Amino acid sequence: MATPLSKRKSCTECVKAKRKCGMELPKCTRCTKKNIICAYPSKSMASEIPIPELEFPWLDDLLRDPNALPWEGSLQPQLDAASASYSGSSESDIQLLPQVDFPELFVPKSSRSTLALPETEAALHRFKTWPEKWVKEGKAPFIHPRLYTSDMPKALQNAYAACAIYSIKTDQNAFIAWNVIESLANGLLRSPNQASWTSLDLLAAVQALLIFQFIRLFDGDISQRAQAERAEPILETWTDRLNRLTTEERSYTAETAPSWRSWIFGESVRRTSIMSLFLAGIYSLVKTGYCTLGPQISTHSFTAQRKLWDATGALEWERVKAQHDPFWTPGMDFDRVITQGSGDELDDFGMVMLITYKGRDVVDHWLALSQNGFPTVPDLHQSLLEMAQSTPHCQERRTLP
Repeated sequence: MATPLSKRKSCTECVKAKRKCGMELPKCTRCTKKNIICAYPSKSMASEIPIPELEFPWLDDLLRDPNALPWEGSLQPQLDAASASYSGSSESDIQLLPQVDFPELFVPKSSRSTLALPETEAALHRFKTWPEKWVKEGKAPFIHPRLYTSDMPKALQNAYAACAIYSIKTDQNAFIAWNVIESLANGLLRSPNQASWTSLDLLAAVQALLIFQFIRLFDGDISQRAQAERAEPILETWTDRLNRLTTEERSYTAETAPSWRSWIFGESVRRTSIMSLFLAGIYSLVKTGYCTLGPQISTHSFTAQRKLWDATGALEWERVKAQHDPFWTPGMDFDRVITQGSGDELDDFGMVMLITYKGRDVVDHWLALSQNGFPTVPDLHQSLLEMAQSTPHCQERRTLP
């Protein structure tokens, strides 16, 4: 005997899509039109496996808008829409998306900043490779491989597992992969005893959340991107707290740090804090066409010398210090790197920052000239200066002396 309509529950697919179900038998009208499996939960199933009610009120509007499509692995279709009109000649040409009518985006135009399409894509390309790099090489540009040698925190263990799962995600296993990644991310966000976290615990938590944000913000899965957006305030709060707890440690340079391990910690905090702000800024650029974090990012400093970051022990670190310029970059001032350094002395982190502040053309020119060591070119300084002044960028321009 058929279940009375008043007591029958919506089919599973309509519940998942948050659509009204006609509850017809044997298949509802929606499932019939879409040619998908239509299954109604039995009484026992409904009591044993409750179906969560996901609150995505924006999804209906998104699906009604044919122009609002999920991203397909890169900045699509958002950047494609802008690339046709981009000329690189002025800031007005670099709006990646039309203005979005959200109240929080109404900020003074004077505090907004933009980034040219090549620089944005260069940053995003590197972001997308960092989780896999961490899985395969055991290191990332802001996670030092020797910082947690004795005991890797649970937060980073779970982030590493999420990276490994994401690296083998396919269309066939995507549902399971995202369920596991989502569960691991939620476990981090709901970590108990957060008030008692040490500075090292907090650093690991921020680094782990950054990894989850890399994976979920720039993938084509809409629901994962929405959840990552909701995690942004937590990342900001944790980062601010980390900075407050590590004021002294963040002041250690290669010259002033009392030990190699203290420098590793201080440099890791610096890079992690910068990356937290930079990721938020890049995502704002992709989503709205501008960011407001440029001045804040420009207050931070870090060590750009790759050989110091890559040192595997205290003796090697001391040797590198004695033989190479550490390229301390105060307030994102890359003048010393540009005038005295070479391309093989920067890792991915430094290269992303350099491209952002000096521009893709300037960096390409610099790399070409310094392939075999920094050359003796009388007009190099002036030519780089002219190139830097001709290209608008997200952050405040640092002029070469």
